[in-house]
Amino acid sequence: MTAVEPKAVTEAKAWIQRIVIGTIGVELAGTLVNVLTASIPK
Repeated sequence: MTAVEPKAVTEAKAWIQRIVIGTIGVELAGTLVNVLTASIPK
């Protein structure tokens, strides 16, 4: 089987993109929270 189903490829790319965006989103959110909490005077 050398033929690849375009739908399967598209779904796989969508999953990878979702995982990557999710990981980056979590890291960015964590960084933002740290910056915000650090900027609040205690």
